[in-house]
Amino acid sequence: MRLFTYSRLGVSSVGVEVEGGILDIPDAARYFGSTYVMDGQRFPTTMEDLLAWESGIDAVRSIAEKFEGLPVLERPLVFPTYSVKILAPIYRPGKIVALGLNYKEHIEETGSETPGFPVIFAKFPSCIVNPDDVIPMPKVSDKLDWEVELAVVIGKTCREVDEDSALDYVAGYTIINDVSARDLQRDDGQWIRGKSLDGLGPLGPCIVTVDELGDASGLTMQTKINGVIKQDSTTSLLRYGVRQIISHLSQSFTLEPSDIIATGTPSGVGFTRDPPEYLKPGDEMVLYIEKIGYLKNRIIPSQ
Repeated sequence: MRLFTYSRLGVSSVGVEVEGGILDIPDAARYFGSTYVMDGQRFPTTMEDLLAWESGIDAVRSIAEKFEGLPVLERPLVFPTYSVKILAPIYRPGKIVALGLNYKEHIEETGSETPGFPVIFAKFPSCIVNPDDVIPMPKVSDKLDWEVELAVVIGKTCREVDEDSALDYVAGYTIINDVSARDLQRDDGQWIRGKSLDGLGPLGPCIVTVDELGDASGLTMQTKINGVIKQDSTTSLLRYGVRQIISHLSQSFTLEPSDIIATGTPSGVGFTRDPPEYLKPGDEMVLYIEKIGYLKNRIIPSQ
């Protein structure tokens, strides 16, 4: 399934992709009966609440199946995708755990030593922006760089799990652009500020559930800047895959529903080029991961 957070007429909600567009899940739950409620309350209207409900994704799947089983004229209303604004699927995750140096070619282009396990750092949740949002150049940096990454969305509380069971705790996958202020990253000696400025976390366009993508290996991924391909790789080249990442992280801290794991970027970033390339006002970033979709954002002058 493809799950969306979206807004229509200024009201945000959660939806699932069906034939013809996006089916509003709370509305469809009411249409199909009171079975679809969480703890006796109304159906969740945010992705965070949906994932916090242990039966949430199963309920959505049941609703989608009921929808598909109805004659067209008896189906609840579906919104064409063009008629709604697609939002970041999770706007304020509890935490964003990010990995650096998880692709061999990216390690080589940066001139870094290969770590045993990829570098672990955090991005503040306040950096997240929606698909198609503009991103003002920050006043504290003029060296922004792009990074396409597969993002793992946690669906169940996860602590000290093994690799074999790791996918049981995954809700699905989306795309994150780990936009990086390279000057701050260099000058600070650590990465948090340079990765967490407002706007440096575009996320979306949807969550594709784990039953569709499994461990998400072998997916083509690309970054285009103003139509020119800058990154062109595949998730099969991850040094540590999704199962290994979740198991490793969960040995140290609890992963919770709606947490995001950014699994690392492949080669082709801007600061390693000769001469280095950085984003400037007017630049359009288009990120793509196979079977998930496109994530587009444009840089504008500082405000």
